[in-house]
Amino acid sequence: MTRNWRLFLLLSLGAGLVLRLLWLEDIEFKEDEHYHFIMTQLAGRGDPWPWVGLPSGVFIPNPGLSIWMFIGLGRLFGVSDPTELQRAVGLFNVLGISLIIPFALWFVREAKAREPWLWAFALALVNPFSVYYGRKLWPQPFLPFFSMFLLAGWWTRARFSGALVWGLFGALAGQMHMSGFFLAGGLFLWTVLFGRQGRAASRTDWSGWLTGSCLGALPLAPWFWHLLTHPAPPAAARGWDEALQLKFWVFWISNPLGFHLGNPLGLHRGASHWAQLSDFARYPLLAGYATYLNGLAHALVLFLAAWILLKGPLVLLKSVRNRKQLETLLVGSGNPTHFAQNAALFASGVLMTATRVTIRRYYMIIHFPLEFLWLIRGVHAASPDRRRARWILGVLWAAQLFISANLVWYVHVNQGSPWGDYGEAFHLIREKNLKATGKPWPERPQNYY
Repeated sequence: MTRNWRLFLLLSLGAGLVLRLLWLEDIEFKEDEHYHFIMTQLAGRGDPWPWVGLPSGVFIPNPGLSIWMFIGLGRLFGVSDPTELQRAVGLFNVLGISLIIPFALWFVREAKAREPWLWAFALALVNPFSVYYGRKLWPQPFLPFFSMFLLAGWWTRARFSGALVWGLFGALAGQMHMSGFFLAGGLFLWTVLFGRQGRAASRTDWSGWLTGSCLGALPLAPWFWHLLTHPAPPAAARGWDEALQLKFWVFWISNPLGFHLGNPLGLHRGASHWAQLSDFARYPLLAGYATYLNGLAHALVLFLAAWILLKGPLVLLKSVRNRKQLETLLVGSGNPTHFAQNAALFASGVLMTATRVTIRRYYMIIHFPLEFLWLIRGVHAASPDRRRARWILGVLWAAQLFISANLVWYVHVNQGSPWGDYGEAFHLIREKNLKATGKPWPERPQNYY
C-alpha cells in the first residue's frame, strides 16, 4: 500500500468518525431509540433479562441479540445517557467498516483486486446513508461487523475454522436483523450451486459450516420459545405488487450512491423526489442565503450514476464472446469478490423479494461492502483506464462527503428535521420531557416484554 493510499484511508477514517460523532445531541430519539437506550439501564438491574428485541417490520419480535449488543456496549462504556450510547454505537459502526482493511490485506492477494476493497472502505465512511444510519440507536450500525466476519469465514471456507466462522456469523447476522438470514441464505445457495466453478472455486468444509451454524443458532432458543408462547399477528406481506417494485435492486443501486435522503429529511413535504429534497438542496446557507451547492453535489452524483449504469453493463456485455464467458459474468466465477457480489445481488435479492414483505432501505446494510464493490466494479467497467477510474471514484467520494457533511449540519441548525421522518432532535425532546414530567425521558419503554 503506497503512502498516498495510507493518507487517503486515514483521511476517510477521520471524516467517518467526525460525521458519526459530531453533535450527538441532535440524534433521533423516537420509540425504537428510547427502547434500545432504556434497556441498557434496566436489563439485569432489577428488571428481567430481555430474551427478544423490538418487533420487526413484519410484526415478529427480533431475536435477543439485537438488544443484547446495546446492553453489552452500555456496560462496556458505562452508559448513562443516550448520547453516550450513540457514541459507542458510532464507534462500533466504524470498527465494522474498518474490518475491510485487514480483510483486504490478508485475503485479497493481488494488488489490483485489493484496490476496490480499499475504495469500498473510503466510500462507506462518507456515504450519506451509512452516516445517517451510523448515527441511529438501531441494530443496523452493527451489521457491517457481522457481514465482514461472515465474508471472511466464507472466503476461507476450505478450512474447518473458516467454514465455522462463516456458519456462526451467518446465524448471528440474522439475529441482529432478519436481513442477515437472506445474505447468509443467498451466499449458501450460490456456493452450493456454483462454488466449484472458475477461479472462485474452493472446497467447502461443510462440517465446519454446520458446526458454526448450530452454535450460532443457540441464542435463538429463547426467541423460538417466545414465538410459541406469544403468537404473532399476520406477517406484513403486501402481495406481489410489493415484489414487482424490485426495491431490493433499486436500493442496491441507490444506497452506495447515497441517493437520496428525502425520506428522513423531507418526507412530509410531498411525494416527489424534488419536494422532499428541495430544502436540503439549498444548503449550505451563507449569511442566510441558499447556495444550492448541496443540490449541485446531488446532480453530480446522479450524472455519474447514469453514466456508470448505462456504460458499465454495456462494456461488460461486449466482452462476452461465448456462453462460457456469459456464465462466468453472471455467476461471478471469475474471482471470489465477484462471486460474493453476485450471490448477494441475485440469490439474496430473489430470496428477500420472494417473501413479498415491504423491503426497507436499511435492510440493505447487511450487504456491506458488496454494494460498494459492485458500484466500484461498474466504474472500472465504464472506464477501463485505471487512473481515470480513480478520478471518478474520487469525485464520488468528495460529493458524498459533502452531502453527508450537509446532512449533519442541516440536522444541527434545524434541530432535527420536523419535515421528515427524522423528527425533532434529541435535545428538544429531552427539554420537553423535563418540562412535562421533570424527567429527561420515560423510565419505561412503550414496547416491553
